[in-house]
Amino acid sequence: MQPVAHHAERIEQDAVRFFIEAQKALQAAEQQLQQLLSYREEYSQKLVVGQSGRLTIQRLRDYQLFVDKLSKAIEQARIDITTSQQVCEQKKVDWLKCRSRSQALGMVVEKYKLEEFKAQEKVEQKEQDEHGARIVSRKP
Repeated sequence: MQPVAHHAERIEQDAVRFFIEAQKALQAAEQQLQQLLSYREEYSQKLVVGQSGRLTIQRLRDYQLFVDKLSKAIEQARIDITTSQQVCEQKKVDWLKCRSRSQALGMVVEKYKLEEFKAQEKVEQKEQDEHGARIVSRKP
């Protein structure tokens, strides 16, 4: 039973590692979104500050194309975050299931060890009783 419990522990360790990796991926996706939002805000501010009458139609069109691409990247980053959240939640559920199974198997192993210990104690007690009975029966 011990090898099964060890195997379950290894599976649990893998599951927790996958959960941690999913959390890191989620954090990275959230940071990327924040960077994109900051960049869009910064770019908008630079355009407003640098506008002073020198904004050509070509430059305005380039700006609009760039903002559109940036907005699409932001939307994709939001989608990535939603996906990462779902993956992270599933990895958490998987880990909790593995942990529960590992703990249950650990308790079974401990129960068997306790039963084995008690059985060994009974054998030793029986041997001591038999030894004591032999000593008593030898006395005249």
